[in-house]
Amino acid sequence: MAAMLGTALLAGAAAMALPDNEYQRFSSLEHTIQNRIRWIYERMHNDPKPIDVAILGPSRSGAAVSAPRLQSDLAALGLPLTTVNFSLPENGRDLHWVIEEELLSAKAPKLLVISVIEKPGRFGHPAFKYIAPARDVIDPGFFGNLDYLSNLVYLPFRQIKLFAARAAPTFFELPDRFQPARYAGSDYDSTVSFRTGDGLWVEREKRIPRAALLAGKARYEKGVRPPVLGPRYADQEFGDERVYVARMAEAARKRGIPVAFLFLPYYGGPSQVQERKFYERYGPVLDASFVSTHDEWFSDVAHLNRAGALVLTDWLAPQLADMLSKPAAEETSK
Repeated sequence: MAAMLGTALLAGAAAMALPDNEYQRFSSLEHTIQNRIRWIYERMHNDPKPIDVAILGPSRSGAAVSAPRLQSDLAALGLPLTTVNFSLPENGRDLHWVIEEELLSAKAPKLLVISVIEKPGRFGHPAFKYIAPARDVIDPGFFGNLDYLSNLVYLPFRQIKLFAARAAPTFFELPDRFQPARYAGSDYDSTVSFRTGDGLWVEREKRIPRAALLAGKARYEKGVRPPVLGPRYADQEFGDERVYVARMAEAARKRGIPVAFLFLPYYGGPSQVQERKFYERYGPVLDASFVSTHDEWFSDVAHLNRAGALVLTDWLAPQLADMLSKPAAEETSK
């Protein structure tokens, strides 16, 4: 039994070390709701346009901030900068960390905006184990990482598949290089529409009745769990948020890139942010809680519709312009 276990562990370790095609790895979720990950990679590595302002976060920020509108607003304020919104459905800072690593390896942003919500989750992003480099999957990040074992167990199978896909990309439906015909363009606007896992495009123009929003709010709040372990063990209970946000902020600081945190509430949600003091160690918290009382701006309890997104983007632009106008040394010294 010891020999069998040892052989299995060695085989797993060898599989983890198999090389992969990075483009194929970032294309591996094409038929899921995380399909924008491929566009994110292409925008960084295959599009020569710069990325000056980057927004990272869950679907709340994907629905709330129009990158083309923000770019236009900043230009009107005398800052002709290129903006992108790299937000993805579902929460998980481990994946946002991976995206930032890719961004900093390919571009030189001037500002990083990290979207936050009223209370962080206790788990990492479900797409992390599919997209992260093997070294990041092997690194648990922090003691008490509840996703670590399942991520690690999946890694050998992932690497075997990706290794095989290098030789047979058509068989695995994983093109091994950039295909311009599939590229969504530099100015993709996540506040207009999004593509579901089955390939359908959903428009964000929808507005639903206030009664439906209130019912959604009640369902959402029923599933929210307050901190269990207390302040002493917050680094473990909310380790995904604390460890990876700290890594993201430190990577930005080393390059002289200021960081801002954008708080986006759900409909009727609280204005308090559980981790505000933690975020303020690294940058200002831009509080958009004013949107939470406007039912006409929501497409569901957690997401703004197109009208709400334009209002919020116009509100956000001058605050980012103020940060971008300050010397980098002043921002990074805070």
